Amino acid sequence: MTTTFNSRLAKNEIVIFMRNQDIFTITQRGVTTDNDTGTFSADTEYVINKTNVKNIRAITVDATPLVFGTDYLVDYNFLDTTIKCKITFTSAQTGAYDIEYDYGTDKIYPDLPRTDLSIDSFPRIAIDTIGLDTEELGLGADANMTNASFAIYVYDSKTSTIESFIDTLRTKFIQNKKNFFYMNFLTVVTVGPMLLYGSGKQKIYQKNLDLISLFNVEEV
Repeated sequence: MTTTFNSRLAKNEIVIFMRNQDIFTITQRGVTTDNDTGTFSADTEYVINKTNVKNIRAITVDATPLVFGTDYLVDYNFLDTTIKCKITFTSAQTGAYDIEYDYGTDKIYPDLPRTDLSIDSFPRIAIDTIGLDTEELGLGADANMTNASFAIYVYDSKTSTIESFIDTLRTKFIQNKKNFFYMNFLTVVTVGPMLLYGSGKQKIYQKNLDLISLFNVEEV
């Protein structure tokens, strides 16, 4: 079976990570934090009955914290009668549960902003995959090594605020280099210059923070 690096899942994991790190306040993001509680009885999945869940902050079952990837995966675009959030457990769960999550509109996105946004749409954070560099791991053609590069863009009307957001992001990523599921290792590469953004009537600035995910092995 061929296994390849999935840049879409990796990018979405970075987005969820940034939402959970409170780079923006929940007021700035336009979200509300809520909890679902109850009792599981050998359950393998759970659907949060809201249409706009943005990030799972934490899950505990029987007072034990669960780990994303190891214990559960999340589909934030699960199609029920409407789009909902579906949690799938890697093993059946039994016991009292507490699921903490944010729901609402948000200002941290897995894609780039439209050019027609008003100044009220900022501050804002976006992310883009900027490169997938692949090389062979040996002469047998059995495996590749892929390094994935990402650019995080921070937008706001005040350059000092952007600098503060960038500093916080840089610190958070450095502290969590090995704590991602879809990436073996993710680290900071560079911080770009302050630029005027092409929207907002020349009142919005942008600055990027570049990341690289190293040592992703793809097997044939």
